[in-house]
Amino acid sequence: MKIHAYLLIILCVILQIPGYSQSNLPSRTTVKLNKEIFNILKNNSMFSDKLDWRNIQEESKILSLTTNDSTNKQVLYNFYTGKLRAAGDKHSFFISGKRMKQIAEAPVAEQPQGDYLGAGVAWVKVPRCLSFNEAKDAHFADTIRRIIQKLDTENAVEGWIVDLRHNTGGNMWPMLAGLNALVADGTAGYFVSSESMENKRPWPNENGKISGKPADISTYKIKNNSAKIAVLLDARTGSSGEMAAVSLLGLPNVKSFGQTSAGYTTANYTFNLSNGDQLQLARTYVADRTGKGYPENIKPDVFIDDLSNTKNDRVIAAAKTWLLEK
Repeated sequence: MKIHAYLLIILCVILQIPGYSQSNLPSRTTVKLNKEIFNILKNNSMFSDKLDWRNIQEESKILSLTTNDSTNKQVLYNFYTGKLRAAGDKHSFFISGKRMKQIAEAPVAEQPQGDYLGAGVAWVKVPRCLSFNEAKDAHFADTIRRIIQKLDTENAVEGWIVDLRHNTGGNMWPMLAGLNALVADGTAGYFVSSESMENKRPWPNENGKISGKPADISTYKIKNNSAKIAVLLDARTGSSGEMAAVSLLGLPNVKSFGQTSAGYTTANYTFNLSNGDQLQLARTYVADRTGKGYPENIKPDVFIDDLSNTKNDRVIAAAKTWLLEK
């Protein structure tokens, strides 16, 4: 009986400690979210083999979680993001349903631009495209195409500059759909799950479509789709901005200029979480249409150390010189 009494005293003491109080245990919602994220990452991350999942599972059980689901989810997001970063994943991220709604309802921050630079050279500036809104994505793609159409019909264009400097990403598909006006339809690149290229998924690049789906966009194609194209990059060309560049690389009439890209050349896949948030998870890296992979970044064919990011800097000048070479 004394043993039972001691056990009862010990149990009562434990239950009075705040960290172990029954009332302070995380809710079922948090427990479910933890298991959900763990399973998604273990089964889908391209860095899964570099992580000690048994150790991660044990560590997740002793996180400082409370009854506040909102606080708990951030603790979990930080915990798993930290593990991914340590394994070499610099691209995956969590985004809340609230933040996605804010982005979808806000005006698009930047719009594509274009100009005729003279001497037969046309310039098209493609910024980031982050909208979470299909109508805005279609408008973005259509804007690129109509800029190209205007430049091509009003001028004798001999070469094109596709300026992707400072394009930090977002959704790659509207960018590809817009730039499709410059090239023939076909495979624009690949998502690759291994260095052997055994498992690869092609990027559809079809006129009038966004990510393989018909869209309300212009179907204009330039008069000469073999005209030279200079692709401009800098250290802020990242994620989908890099994918837009890759979609043009590998073509015989394309050459890149500027600085090494930001290095987010892994493709994020969307996983909807039970709490309404999303996990954007890096599952593959990318390769251009020739099969050349870009597991780290994109190094330009011609490196130019000019970060001006203007229409008359040394990067533009070098691109124009190449475009006008006979």
